[in-house]
Amino acid sequence: MKRFTVLLPVLATLAFVGCSNGTPKCADTETKDLVVEIAKDELKEAGMEELISRLNFEVDAIRTTKHNKDVDSYECAADFKMIGEQTETLSITYTVESTDDTDEFYVTVYGL
Repeated sequence: MKRFTVLLPVLATLAFVGCSNGTPKCADTETKDLVVEIAKDELKEAGMEELISRLNFEVDAIRTTKHNKDVDSYECAADFKMIGEQTETLSITYTVESTDDTDEFYVTVYGL
C-alpha cells in the first residue's frame, strides 16, 4: 500500500454564489462542498492534481465552535478526510461568512 502525504498551505478561501436564506451553517451541504472544493484547488496548486481522481474527500465530525448572530457568521472545526488506499485525516477549522451586499458567502479554511 502506498502512503500519501499532502502538505497544503494553511489558508484558502473561496466564494459561493446563491445563498439567499442567510449564511449556511458549518454542516450544511453547500459549506462542506466548498471545503472539499478548496482542498482540491490546493492540491492542484501544489502540483498534486493526479491525487484528486484517486481520493474521496469527506468533512466529518463537524462542530460549530462559534456563531456570531450580529453578522450571521460561523466558526467551525472538523476532521477533513482524504480516503484512498489509506485514509489521512486532518484537523481543520473554517469560517463561513456572508457578504454585505450580495447573495454570496465566503468559506475560509485553516489547516489544509
